[in-house]
Amino acid sequence: MSSPQRPRIHRDRRLWRLGTKQMLITLAVILLINLVAYRLGLGWGGTLVLCALIAFSWPFVATWWHRRRR
Repeated sequence: MSSPQRPRIHRDRRLWRLGTKQMLITLAVILLINLVAYRLGLGWGGTLVLCALIAFSWPFVATWWHRRRR
């Protein structure tokens, strides 16, 4: 018994570019957070707290920014 032929997945270049762009932005943000934590003299725990603070606050900042631009 042969398996049915599955269509090949079409690679969308726009989606690939968006993913690459998001990955580079994420890496830049991580490096920036670590640099700020180092400059502030925060240890490992402080870096994690700073990352958590940014992760939980960015949706609210993005919403505020979007409303402000209207």
